[in-house]
Amino acid sequence: MKYDRSNREIALYLRLSSADAEGAESESIANQRTYLEQWAKKNGYTIIKEFKDDGRTGTDFERPGFQQLYKALKSGEIKCFVTTDLSRLGRNLGQGMVLVEEEFQKLGIRYIAVNDNYDSLENNKEKFDPTPFKFLMNEFYAKDCSMKVLRAKRTLQREGKFLGGQAPYGYRIDPDNKYHLLIDERTGSVVRRIFEDFLSGKSRTLIAKQLTQENIPTPSESRGNTGRAVSGIWNVTTLKRILSMPTYYGAMTQHTTEMISYKVHKRRAMDKTDWIIREGTHEGIVSKEEFLTVQQMLGTQLYTSSRKREHLLTGITYCADCGAKMYAHFVNGKDYMTCYNYSKDPGGSHCSGHYIREDRLISIVSEQLQRAANGVVDVPQQAQKILRRRQSGGLKKTAAKSVCAEIEKNKRRWAAAYKDKADGLITLRQFEEISQVLEQDRQTLEKELNGMGQAEKELESEEEICQKINQLLRFEILNKAQIRQFIKRIEVREQKQLIIYFSFKNPHKSSSAGSTDSVQNALKLP
Repeated sequence: MKYDRSNREIALYLRLSSADAEGAESESIANQRTYLEQWAKKNGYTIIKEFKDDGRTGTDFERPGFQQLYKALKSGEIKCFVTTDLSRLGRNLGQGMVLVEEEFQKLGIRYIAVNDNYDSLENNKEKFDPTPFKFLMNEFYAKDCSMKVLRAKRTLQREGKFLGGQAPYGYRIDPDNKYHLLIDERTGSVVRRIFEDFLSGKSRTLIAKQLTQENIPTPSESRGNTGRAVSGIWNVTTLKRILSMPTYYGAMTQHTTEMISYKVHKRRAMDKTDWIIREGTHEGIVSKEEFLTVQQMLGTQLYTSSRKREHLLTGITYCADCGAKMYAHFVNGKDYMTCYNYSKDPGGSHCSGHYIREDRLISIVSEQLQRAANGVVDVPQQAQKILRRRQSGGLKKTAAKSVCAEIEKNKRRWAAAYKDKADGLITLRQFEEISQVLEQDRQTLEKELNGMGQAEKELESEEEICQKINQLLRFEILNKAQIRQFIKRIEVREQKQLIIYFSFKNPHKSSSAGSTDSVQNALKLP
């Protein structure tokens, strides 16, 4: 298809990326437009339409403005378009050359890049054409810019600065410091509830169901995404992402995803070992201890009934006869652990209808844990050891050593940032921002170090320490996390006989263990 040389109608295509914009006022959209309007008037062209992409990278062609232009070119509405130079069309060598050398030629499109003296209509194939090399240099520039921006971004992330466009669910961006997070009271309370519900024994499925029934907005809805596929429906994947994110105990967690490349702008999930995590950057919604407990529990999701109460032993209690899990069922005001195979087919051949009261089973577990701990721990000796360590300042010395290590790490980070600035990898402004954060951290650390040599907390007596240890070893109040630490599995036989498999070698192995003698951490109870 040939281009009609008498056609004097043209369209303008203007593009500016965030990387181009920094310190490049001459490349602004307004300046591109003015320059091309003057050129068109001087050369007798009439501008009939304008397409633009402001703040869009040139490393791919998935840009709204360019896609609109391309649609107009294919429909025949536009026959000629102009850019200030080839880099405005794009900085991708492969795709750029395909468009210029193939697609535009097939469509009979005339493309002009004014400052590069490129005109597809005047292109003489017998002469040397520098266009591919110009595209190559444009792509190299894009890659170089991408690497510099990425290096600067990683440096800021390692310093604990939040760089996301939207705060994680449960937080909001500090209006006085865009790199800092504050708890959002509205959504933060939902995050707190999710952790508390999960720690209490509720499954992610049940939590998601309750949040949905109560019409609590999902993270997607809170961000303004109201697509049908996600609107109002909580799911276990969303809950696992929240429960797994260190951000919620006050550790800034970034680089959880990344672009596939500087030309392919789809994101891929990063392995957890590649996450950038900096502790103590903001206020946590939950404690670190709660978060770590949840991580241990996420490996095996414990079953709970639909009632709003905690079932401590579901998920680790099994029928000794058929091997099925035993679940809690509410009957006549009491919870009973019953075999799943029997409950789904009462009277069937899969299993018999044996059961055990849940509170009785919990009581037995508590008694056996207390018995296992009895005599194993020398309480007075442990109390004296703790007291001596406190009095000698052992804990304080350990803490001081840790703070000193952080101060040294702070110095190395500053040196690394200075080298990045010297190498041109980050700007002076970015270096100054990094230095300011590091200086604040250093002052905080030194203040903490000095405070260790001044404030003396009132020490507990040996008797008080003994009381706390004994209370801990009585296991009177159990929670799911404790049970998961000490108990691997419980098996219930038809006559309510129990076999408890500890997570440790039973120090008081019963001689009546019968067939379980070869299992060193098992206890058989009549």
